[in-house]
Amino acid sequence: MRTNADRGAAAATQTVQQQDVPGWADLLDQYEFALRDVEHDYPVLDPDSAEFREELMLEVYEAMKLLVKQGTAPALAVELAALQIAGGSRPH
Repeated sequence: MRTNADRGAAAATQTVQQQDVPGWADLLDQYEFALRDVEHDYPVLDPDSAEFREELMLEVYEAMKLLVKQGTAPALAVELAALQIAGGSRPH
């Protein structure tokens, strides 16, 4: 998610800066903070963790994209997708 998000965010930021859309930077910041929280809460989704499971991360990514298509804000979508897919993988 992070690699795709970084590349996508950079491209989107460049495009959006040209259009000067208000609030876009805040939306990206919220997503980045949410993604960091998800990676902290679910080590299986953190590429830097020894517990990382790529197949699980890809499932979360697909679920997140679906939620965003349905109108959910990206920051909330990544959190909901992580809970739905990796909720049982969270350390206690």
